[in-house]
Amino acid sequence: MENGKKIILLADDFVGLEITKFLIKNYKKDIAAVFCTKKNDIYNLVKASKLNYKIFKDEKILKKQLEKIEFDIGILAWWPNILSNKIISLANTGFINTHNSYLPNNRGKHPYFWAIIEEVDYGVTIHWVNEGIDTGDIIVQKKIEYTWEDNSETIYLKSLKELIKLFSISYPSIRNKNIKSTPQHKNGSFHYSSELDKFSQIDLERNYKARDLLNIIRARTTSSDKFKSAFFKDGNDIFRVKISIKKE
Repeated sequence: MENGKKIILLADDFVGLEITKFLIKNYKKDIAAVFCTKKNDIYNLVKASKLNYKIFKDEKILKKQLEKIEFDIGILAWWPNILSNKIISLANTGFINTHNSYLPNNRGKHPYFWAIIEEVDYGVTIHWVNEGIDTGDIIVQKKIEYTWEDNSETIYLKSLKELIKLFSISYPSIRNKNIKSTPQHKNGSFHYSSELDKFSQIDLERNYKARDLLNIIRARTTSSDKFKSAFFKDGNDIFRVKISIKKE
């Protein structure tokens, strides 16, 4: 892609912003257009950088916009919307996605929660996009070690940093098409956002293994009250529970 302008970037939130900064600083000529979810820091950055930029409206409009651009690779940098095959097929090479789980573990929503609940390897993955959700061939991934002292917030924050780092290291090979991807094996798990509250409720009348109960609580523990913690009901009252675990 030495001739530049061969990338479409769909970016959102902190990871999207940092990846956008990296690409503008090091590979600005590669970027054909950047799509944002709204007028945010990414929008302001690409506008100041005098790049072609769009605000995402819906898939129908996105498809029309992309059909006017010749590009090799689409990059989903923390992009919140699922793309249909009609969009995916517009890239000459394909779309890649940045996902904060060690695929095929914890496809879908809230992987940091499910990694603790299922006691599986956690990490970050860059993979090709296909019609499934987080099911495409793996380009590169990295494990993130976690211990009893970790909770959903600590491993989530670790994953953001590692995902940005992994993309920065891997992009030169991706842009030169010097990559070998690996199909995901059939094991693993997938979860919807709607499953979170069900698995976060502690039943006072149920018998739990101590390990499982501790995992439920720490999987919903954060330092902020903005995010709801695990809970139990006693009569008409709801009680929220957090936990702090320290190694001696």
